[in-house]
Amino acid sequence: MRAGARADMAVDNDGRVDLNAWVDSLCRGREHLDAGPMLAAATRLRDGVGGDHLPSGLELAELVASMQMDTASVLAALYYRPARRGLIYDEQLAEAIGQEGADLFAAVNGMADISLLDLTSSRMLASESTDQTANIRRMLVALIDDVRVAVLKLAERVVALRLAKNSFEERKTRIATEAMTVFVPLADRLGIRRLKWELEDLSLRYLESDAYKRIARQLDGRRVEREAKVNGIVRDLEEMFAERGIEAVVEGRAKHIYSIWRKMHAKHIPFDEVYDVLAVRVIVGDIAECYSALGSIHMRWRHVRREFDDYIAAPKENGYRSIHTAVVGDAGEVFEVQIRTTEMHEDAELGVCAHWTYKGGDSEDGFYAEKVAWLREVLAWQDSLGGTLADQLTEEMQEERIFVHTPKGHVVDLSAGATPLDFAYRVHTEIGHHCAGARVDGRRVPLNTPLKTGQLVQIHRESRASPRRAWLDGDLGYVRTARARSKIRNWLRLREKAVNVAEGRRDFEAMVECLGLPAPESGDVDALAAAFDLDGAEALYFAFGAGDLQLLELVRRYLECRQGSSGQAEPAREAAGGGDAGRQVLEIEAEDREGLWHDVTNVLSARGLSLVATSGRADAASGTAALTLELDLDDLAAVASLVNRLREVRGLHRVRRIAEGESKA
Repeated sequence: MRAGARADMAVDNDGRVDLNAWVDSLCRGREHLDAGPMLAAATRLRDGVGGDHLPSGLELAELVASMQMDTASVLAALYYRPARRGLIYDEQLAEAIGQEGADLFAAVNGMADISLLDLTSSRMLASESTDQTANIRRMLVALIDDVRVAVLKLAERVVALRLAKNSFEERKTRIATEAMTVFVPLADRLGIRRLKWELEDLSLRYLESDAYKRIARQLDGRRVEREAKVNGIVRDLEEMFAERGIEAVVEGRAKHIYSIWRKMHAKHIPFDEVYDVLAVRVIVGDIAECYSALGSIHMRWRHVRREFDDYIAAPKENGYRSIHTAVVGDAGEVFEVQIRTTEMHEDAELGVCAHWTYKGGDSEDGFYAEKVAWLREVLAWQDSLGGTLADQLTEEMQEERIFVHTPKGHVVDLSAGATPLDFAYRVHTEIGHHCAGARVDGRRVPLNTPLKTGQLVQIHRESRASPRRAWLDGDLGYVRTARARSKIRNWLRLREKAVNVAEGRRDFEAMVECLGLPAPESGDVDALAAAFDLDGAEALYFAFGAGDLQLLELVRRYLECRQGSSGQAEPAREAAGGGDAGRQVLEIEAEDREGLWHDVTNVLSARGLSLVATSGRADAASGTAALTLELDLDDLAAVASLVNRLREVRGLHRVRRIAEGESKA
């Protein structure tokens, strides 16, 4: 039996790993690596107390070396597991791999206790979530100082996932969920796609094992046929480019199981309809040749319009640049082609690693500096928020992105569904804080309008404008990105306590009045505060005014408290939930303007509501209009949701439910 050796490794006469051959292979083509210290360190590990961890050490060292890291990084990877297990002390570690390698290990080891961020809103887990967030924050601080720490940590997680296949299900699920929640988006944001892809595939293997195995079987079952088709496409492309004088490297591209699963899941399509299972990559010398190659491909084959993305014209936020197109081949099969330059290819595979020099990083490099700036930005808003980093990190996992333009022509990358307010905060915090309106393609739109790729967005700012608590209301949809939410919440929290308490009280009591209910009594409010584990009315109103509680959540709990205190169920119209549908009448007072009725009915339509009856009148002297709407709604919670949205209609002064027995105006 070959001790510590994989099947692909050379062994010596004693059946042990031939470390001379291993070091020679590792350093081949990597002149920056120093073979001497690596051979000495590997030999010492094999023959010492950490010898049992030699296989995993060699595996991690190989992965780190493939990411173009330096000798110190490879040595830290080689000794990571035995040092982590406490088999090698600090002095011994520094002696074996040098002080620089030992310092790198210490930085990565400081992250080893990171536990999965809880993504729920459970108050019971609040303290645990804070501890977990602190761990993530420490990791990001380390990354700012030395990007090698990120590469080592991400690579270590890849190897941990590889080795977890024989672990208990609970451990596999935990580390896979942690990888998808924290480390996949971090790898994506740093542009290290080589590690991101393997983290995704390995995590899917444990989290969705049936789906993973099914896709793997389908890929294996057609591997010979698929490889033959890809080889034929590669030959056709090479011949075509040669005829047209385009110098290009053309290669087949393996489609990762996770990306196949994600596309099937997102588009609700079977395996056979995932176009880029068949895929090739074209690497050319410059951007002009990228578009020449694209033109040649589209002239040769019919392209699928909905499967075209130009990430050269509009790069992803993590710096990814490439052209993706899907075309219909001669036999009717659909395949994907990615077109990029050599530089873009290195960026795509290695991300920030491709821009890191072996003396600790080049601060003048724009790509590297951009990543460091992002990390600092994350820390800055997390400091001010004092909450979890999971929102921004998981947001980076979203595959679907939109690209909109500033008036100066800059492209801004946002999550799908982002609004003009998200755009404003993405450009600059102060632009968001003083946002008073927006135009999209020259047309004035509400601030909660979802944006689409290619649109031109202009923000109107006013010095007196400031964030509104309603911007955090998920039911109103003003912001979708973690960055915007955190900036708004931070601004609200920094206001004087008395301001938040007063605003919280005012807005809550206003909604109670809108619902046609009696003014809340102190006992009801105290019970409501207790329902949120808060100490009294002042704490409740402060939490609401600061944006920690949302209006509809507050109203639902209040209705439940009223129902409970009454000792009996209230009539269907006034029950907090359940019961039969009830006829509801709403009175609206608003500015008498063109488009008012259109805006009101749009709100109803968006909620799938139909009017039973309506009436209205205008007062020319005061310039106001009065509308009465009669419609069917299940309960007061549904009424509150509708009222909440109607109050955002431009020019609306007042909306109020007419309680049972009350006469209409």
